[in-house]
Amino acid sequence: MDRIRIPYQAIAQIETFGISRLAVLQQARLPISLLQDPRPVISTSQWFALWRALEELNNDPALGLKMGSVVPADHYDPVFIAGLCAASFREAINNVARYKQQFCSEDLRIFERDGLWHIDVEWAASQEPTPALLLDGMFASYMILGQRGSGQALFPEQVRFVRKAEHRALFETFFHCPVEFEAETNVISFSRQTMETPFLTFNPDMLALLIPQLETQLKGALAQQTLSSQVKALLQTRLPRKQPMMQDIARELNISPRTLQRQLAKERTGFQQLLDSARNEMAQSYLQTQSLDLSEIAYLLGYEEASSFHRAFYQWEGISPGQWRTSHLNHMVKTSGQ
Repeated sequence: MDRIRIPYQAIAQIETFGISRLAVLQQARLPISLLQDPRPVISTSQWFALWRALEELNNDPALGLKMGSVVPADHYDPVFIAGLCAASFREAINNVARYKQQFCSEDLRIFERDGLWHIDVEWAASQEPTPALLLDGMFASYMILGQRGSGQALFPEQVRFVRKAEHRALFETFFHCPVEFEAETNVISFSRQTMETPFLTFNPDMLALLIPQLETQLKGALAQQTLSSQVKALLQTRLPRKQPMMQDIARELNISPRTLQRQLAKERTGFQQLLDSARNEMAQSYLQTQSLDLSEIAYLLGYEEASSFHRAFYQWEGISPGQWRTSHLNHMVKTSGQ
């Protein structure tokens, strides 16, 4: 579903940086009633418009980093607390990624490659570029989560931005690592050792109280979608780790595999069709990233052999993955040159 539930404190926080909330909403052409709504919900395009308005009204290039770093103790939401109470930094990021799904169409992806753990984000309801300030705030918040939980000065190994280079020294000073601009994708990368750092704030008793509540809320949010869209979303979050089986997804949805098959049939689809569709969409996304070779993409899609990925992709698109990548890149070059 295309929805973003804005934390109420996020709107209030704007004032602490000397920017009028009213001016931002007006610039973004959003309803002024959001100032009174304790649980405002907007679309992804409206969320992006809010951040673009902040960019237009702000002259501080570090604003996004500051907003992502400042979370007053009395404003911690349950999802952030579930992160802080985790046993390690990696578990914290996984908790945040999972439970944000209940109120945000943001898809936070966490995957390991070349000895590093990478975190990037996609938006299910938008093909627009992520606003720079929003991305800065998100990456800053992940780093700050690791630092607050571990009590250590954890920093990424590398940060990459798609946008053009600007204020490089500012970002490299903040993140304490090389920052690449004009990259193929927006991603923040941490070492395996950093991701496995234990949290001093680990609190299993708090997690025992929070997790059942968050799971119930997440299932309620997913229940508003069609079963096929739920299954597809679950497949896409699990494919980078291993190929999910029908039994795994059925267990996640708290139904039997036979019931899952029957209900998907009512929606005129099936588990294998959804798995193929999820893989196809993810394959096309990965193929747009030139730094990934075809064998790596095959692995990320849950294939044991690259040849299996080649055969499947040819069945989906009628051309090989390499041909699709070349065709897409040529189209992008022509489009950018117009």
